[in-house]
Amino acid sequence: MMLQRPVWSTTATASPSTDGQDTGVHLFCLHHAGGTTASFAGWRFDGVTVTKLSYRGWDFMSLGAAADALAERVTASASDQLALYGHSMGAVLAFEIALRLQQTGRVAHVFLAATRPPSGTHDAGAAAVAAAGALSPRAREVLLEDLDLLAGYPGRPPRKQLEVPTTVLYSADDPVVPVADSLRWASWCAAEPRLVKLDTGGHLFHLGNPAVRMLVEKTLSSGPLSPEPSRDVLTDQRHG
Repeated sequence: MMLQRPVWSTTATASPSTDGQDTGVHLFCLHHAGGTTASFAGWRFDGVTVTKLSYRGWDFMSLGAAADALAERVTASASDQLALYGHSMGAVLAFEIALRLQQTGRVAHVFLAATRPPSGTHDAGAAAVAAAGALSPRAREVLLEDLDLLAGYPGRPPRKQLEVPTTVLYSADDPVVPVADSLRWASWCAAEPRLVKLDTGGHLFHLGNPAVRMLVEKTLSSGPLSPEPSRDVLTDQRHG
């Protein structure tokens, strides 16, 4: 049943800087379809406030409506520097939120992980996600509700409209988003995005791999959030 008013939940954490310097950055994380804020457990960074946003597909008439509501939540932050990390469907929302807020001058960086560019072909990847893994009936219901919202997203033409410094993360063994699709994000970004490849990790490569968190923390703590365009490779930090 569609709710008359969109709802969401947040979990906010703030870590004091170990050197006494606060970067002033407020990072908002958006989980994958069917996921929860728990997918960002352990995301605490020195001098950065981290808010984990949650959404459910049945709460919104369209993905655009979800982006509108979440953008309102993000812009309510007291910080002058905002950053977004979105994974899979969450990355589509992060892209749309960034478009809505980029003219404020407050969005300093966007991380787009495990997602196709917004060319209107997300439903194919959604079907693959829905078929993957053993899920309980309730978990599958939640996943499919989220994916139904994503399937109605018309996408946007490639007009280099994202004016915010961007990092695109992708995995070589992602069964949902081919590497070639991840590399196409440059056509939607005004400046060349930084491309970061993981050799392994599958579609949900941010779960349990400290290398992803380390990259985000390093980016947010390195001063001006405008890294030079590059192609980097992250290794799985869980082993060795």
